[in-house]
Amino acid sequence: MILQSVHDLRHLVLIISLGGMFVYDPKVLKEMHEALSPGNEWANDASMIIVVFSKKEDDCVIRDREYYLFDTGMATGSLILRATELGLVAHPIAGYSPKKIREILGISDDHNVVTLVIVGKHSEKISPILSDKQAEAENKRPERIPLDKFVYINMYEEV
Repeated sequence: MILQSVHDLRHLVLIISLGGMFVYDPKVLKEMHEALSPGNEWANDASMIIVVFSKKEDDCVIRDREYYLFDTGMATGSLILRATELGLVAHPIAGYSPKKIREILGISDDHNVVTLVIVGKHSEKISPILSDKQAEAENKRPERIPLDKFVYINMYEEV
């Protein structure tokens, strides 16, 4: 299943020109676990980690606007949707060391490691490795900021 999923997801990445690396070799995954921040130990059970990286020069720059992060985010969202269609759970995280990830995987310093997407299958059981807060979030969606705090109509106004 993982190899077919890697093929399907890699095809999507090629279509949208996202820089990405699909890591599913157990030895490499184990090395990558050392780059995860405390609180992300749950990711050690994942069967694949997608490393999303990009660089400004690979996309449009108009004056002071750099589009590579926008386009990389759009591509990552599409990748997560496709993984979900394939019956996988794809969870992007920010808790990792980009420097360590680049070192482990040989990614050059001119690339920005934007996120790691942790990929695996959904489990019916709550992992005992999760903190109480993480376990609660698995059962109940965390409260979100109300839309009227960040969505504006016609004009920006301080709230």
